[in-house]
Amino acid sequence: METRFRTPLMSAQEEYAGARTIEAGVLAEHLLATGERPVSATTAELRAIAEAGVRARRHFLLANLRLVRRLAGVEARRCGLPVDDLFQEGCVALAVALQRYDVERGRFSTFATMRIRQHLAEVCSLRFGAVTLPPGLAAQLRRVRGLQAELGQERGVVPGAAELAGLIGQDVSATRRLVDYRPPLAIDQLAEGPGLAEPSPEDPDAGIFAAQVRRLLARLEPDQARVIGLRHGLGGGEPLECGDVARRLGLSTSTVRRLEKRALDALRPLAAALDPRRDQPMAG
Repeated sequence: METRFRTPLMSAQEEYAGARTIEAGVLAEHLLATGERPVSATTAELRAIAEAGVRARRHFLLANLRLVRRLAGVEARRCGLPVDDLFQEGCVALAVALQRYDVERGRFSTFATMRIRQHLAEVCSLRFGAVTLPPGLAAQLRRVRGLQAELGQERGVVPGAAELAGLIGQDVSATRRLVDYRPPLAIDQLAEGPGLAEPSPEDPDAGIFAAQVRRLLARLEPDQARVIGLRHGLGGGEPLECGDVARRLGLSTSTVRRLEKRALDALRPLAAALDPRRDQPMAG
C-alpha cells in the first residue's frame, strides 16, 4: 500500500480528541497573530498548542485518504474521468469538510463522505457541462454513463438506449441522444505532443508533418479523430489499447475498432495525396 494510505482510520474517541485539538490550535494561532491574551498562557505554550493543532489536522486528513480514494474510484467508474484527477478533487473536499466539521454532530467520516460525494458529482457534471452541455443535461449524461459502466461491468455487455431509458425514466430518443453524445474535438490539442512538435535544427520537417497531421485529422469525424489520437499517442501520451480507449471514451471495444478502421480507411487516400514537403495535396 502507498505510504500516504498507511495511516489507520480514527476511532470516534480519536476523532473527538483530534477535533478539539484542532479547535484549540486555531484559537492559539489567532491569539498569537493578534497579541490578545484572554487566557493566562505564555507565547511558548500557545505555539505548542498551535503546532499540536496542525499535527491533528494533518492526521485527520491522512487517516481519511483511503475514503477519498474509494469515493473517487466509484465516481470515476460512473463518469469516465481519470481517478487521479477525482482523487485530487476529493482531497480538496476533504479539507473543506474538516474546516466545517462540528464534532458534536457525529462522526467525521460520515460527514466527510457526504461532502466528498457531492463535490465529486459536481466536478463530473461541470466537466461535462463545459463541453457545450447545459448543467441539467450534463447531470443526466453522468447518470447514463454511470449506469452504462456499472451494468457493462456486471454483464460484460454495454446496455442499449432503450434499457437505459427505462432505468432512468427517460424518453428513449432523448436517452439515445445522451448515449451518442461525444464532446467536440479540439484538433489543435489532439495534434500536440512529442511526435508533432515544432521544427528543430535536427528535424526541420517536424513542423511540416505536424501541420499535415492536423489537416488530416480535421477531415475525420470527431469520434474517429479521438480514437486515432488515443490509439496512436497523438495527444502527447502513450498509445492506448482498444480496451483502454473504450473505457476512456465510454464506448465498447468493438465500436473503437470500427471507428479506427473507418478512420484509417479515410486517411490512407488523403495521406497518399500529400506532398511530404508541403502542407497541401500534390498537383496531378
